[in-house]
Amino acid sequence: MPDRKVHIVENQNYGCIQCGRCCRRFHVLMSEEDARRIARLLESRPNDLPRDFVTRIDGRPYFARKPSGGCVFLDEDTGYCRMHSLFGFSQKALSCRGYPVNIASTFPGHVSAIARQDCPAVQRNAGKTLTSQRREIEGLVEELNPRSPFNRRVLEGLTQEAIETLAQALVGVLQAPDPVSPGQRAWVFHEVVVRLEKIKGFANDLDALREMIPNLIAKAQAAVPQSPQRGLGWFGRAAFRAWLGACLRRDTERVKPTAFYRAARVWTMLAVTFGRGSFHRLGCEHPPASLARCPAFGKQAHSSDQATWESYRRWLISRLEAYQFCGVTFYDEPLFVGLRALALTYPLVLAAARHHSRSRGADGVEEPDVFYAIGAIDHTLGRSPLLQYRPWRSLEAFFFTRWTALQTSLGWE
Repeated sequence: MPDRKVHIVENQNYGCIQCGRCCRRFHVLMSEEDARRIARLLESRPNDLPRDFVTRIDGRPYFARKPSGGCVFLDEDTGYCRMHSLFGFSQKALSCRGYPVNIASTFPGHVSAIARQDCPAVQRNAGKTLTSQRREIEGLVEELNPRSPFNRRVLEGLTQEAIETLAQALVGVLQAPDPVSPGQRAWVFHEVVVRLEKIKGFANDLDALREMIPNLIAKAQAAVPQSPQRGLGWFGRAAFRAWLGACLRRDTERVKPTAFYRAARVWTMLAVTFGRGSFHRLGCEHPPASLARCPAFGKQAHSSDQATWESYRRWLISRLEAYQFCGVTFYDEPLFVGLRALALTYPLVLAAARHHSRSRGADGVEEPDVFYAIGAIDHTLGRSPLLQYRPWRSLEAFFFTRWTALQTSLGWE
């Protein structure tokens, strides 16, 4: 691929574990060309595969689902895709062949690839390294032909070298061997983003930037709160629950939206906002437990350790190294808006993990809770039709400046 440099993150592994969750979890979008090609393929070979395999959501073609929730091509007995079994992997839709790899344009002439965290195999880091799958990924890049590289507004006037230096500084914060708690590491990450944004006017002077970064990180580490802080008031808690609900919302669960459906969704969001209701009504993958019984706020009896949060740390590192946190991968927003959103994933993931943990009757966050939470948040981070609108950026800014109060309300890990 002489016209593009394809960067594949080195810290992720992937190998399909045949769990079938990608065929059951949500509707899968296909291109119009894939829909026509698969229809011709089905006509060319008599079999018992469904001919009516397309459903339309907002006018776009998705694979239809059975009443049980699985894709119409999913063999429920074996858990395998029948299109794959009968016609081969190469004949499947591009969206199916590409999942869970996420490919995006970054700097002009550059494309990056990471594995999505809403895949259980990726959460477990199971299988071959992504870098060993370069040939397949480059083939996907050629088919997708991604465009929209970073422009001047997204780059905020910084050079590629300056942004690479900033991203690696943040990767260093996440990889630091200091024996700190997950919450303290997340706080340092947040504080380093704050301090880097303040010096972005000097960031293109690479020598000065490299001299400033170690001191900047040391000051952030020294400023970790050592005593209890004041938490959020009732408004802040309600606003956070509304935001968390929006991040967990699965709009593609709906196929034929009606006035009744919309009213029910509004009612669910209101209930979630005021600490009632259930996230399960926003998506079937969420625990069928009420927020009143399993709140997102409040510390649990047992704190988790860094090993429990290893998958979260690996996720942030992959996003940073692939530069998939701004531009086309985050609603076309500028660099530091995306970095602030990355810092805010920790309280979102912690709140979701706490709710999941309590729904299991556990007294602390464990690795399965973190897997669930990062999968749920990564599924919508930069991809949600609802969260693309400007008011959500204002809410993110609100919580970014109240990060310590938010963490105090959630309970430090």
